[in-house]
Amino acid sequence: MNRLEFNEVMKAVGINNPLSVAEGRYGTREEVHYWNNLAICFGGSYYTIVNGRIPLEVANIIYQKYPGNPYNIRVDGGCSDWNPIDWATDEKYEKDIQKYVEEHLGTDEYLSKCKNAERNFKRRKNIDDKYLKTYHIDSKEGLLIFLTEMKDYFLRKNHLPETEVQKYDELIAKITSEILKKVNPYISAYDWMQDDKENKNNYNSSVERDNKTKLGQIFREAVLDFDKAVNPFLNDDIELDEISNYLKNIKINANTYNSEHGKYRQGCCSLEITDISTGNKTTYYRSPDGFSFQLSYKLGEEKYLQVLHYYSTRGNYESDKGEVVAIYYCGDNVENKIDIRLNITNGKAGATYDDKTPATPEQIAFVYDELLKATGYASSITIENMKKKANAKQLVLNNN
Repeated sequence: MNRLEFNEVMKAVGINNPLSVAEGRYGTREEVHYWNNLAICFGGSYYTIVNGRIPLEVANIIYQKYPGNPYNIRVDGGCSDWNPIDWATDEKYEKDIQKYVEEHLGTDEYLSKCKNAERNFKRRKNIDDKYLKTYHIDSKEGLLIFLTEMKDYFLRKNHLPETEVQKYDELIAKITSEILKKVNPYISAYDWMQDDKENKNNYNSSVERDNKTKLGQIFREAVLDFDKAVNPFLNDDIELDEISNYLKNIKINANTYNSEHGKYRQGCCSLEITDISTGNKTTYYRSPDGFSFQLSYKLGEEKYLQVLHYYSTRGNYESDKGEVVAIYYCGDNVENKIDIRLNITNGKAGATYDDKTPATPEQIAFVYDELLKATGYASSITIENMKKKANAKQLVLNNN
């Protein structure tokens, strides 16, 4: 989770009560929202912090409803598999421990009394009195799950109908829609580079060069098809389904990197689309000095493929800078590990940490073939999961 996602979740559930500020993990200043005796804030890195009295009843519901903790709602900020009951407390237990601290007991006596207080706590059966003190929640989905479960908890305690958890699909669609509006994923690599005063000419020269030859046009078309598979919002040839429909198949994480102090160029962003069933994902970046389209795909047990199309002014060597297509086959079970970067700008190729030499026709053909495969893999994550499906009646009419 990032700050944008945190803010959109809080807005969607109607919690906006920032009464104080806390220091985030990296020195950032984060607003703390107070709601029903809970203090909720973004932690400054990748998770939300919830402090206060989190009812054990709610924690148990979440623990049982989501086996394996796929949304990373972490008890006490610890491991994902921690059981809430092992970290619960109540007011009596807290007072007992505080009293033993103030009595300045010897180590053995202190530990003995603490153990006895824990035994007494476990004997107390009233779950309404038991609570957790902290959650760290790593995903926007997890934060929404927690807040809607809390809202239904309060309705339940007031003998009112529970209405909030059932709104989850509607709310996550609304949150994702608002995030996408701010990220604006409809900007292509070409359009992004036109506003890059330092790198525009260098990028455009290679595009113009490729368009002068048939082979160059074919290669450039393969690159663009890969981009549109990684980021389907760039693909005008497909009609995307309603967000509420395709979020059943994929998860979207996105962020903007605009900065008031000029650290980032206006409009920088990230967009990550993950296939829920496989964990395979695509990532689209707009960065201050370029862009990146990435595919991360699991081919089998310990067999992975990574494909990147990017423009960057950074690199290990001067020959790394410019527009690049990179192909990696890695993992313990990969028969033939491959690491090749083809620099489209200067026509050089080689392994990541090697100096690059003029690309051979065989290297260019290999990268082209791999781009075609990667486009299919990326499409299986994005387009196949997100495009609008024809209904049965349409299929019958089309067949006739």
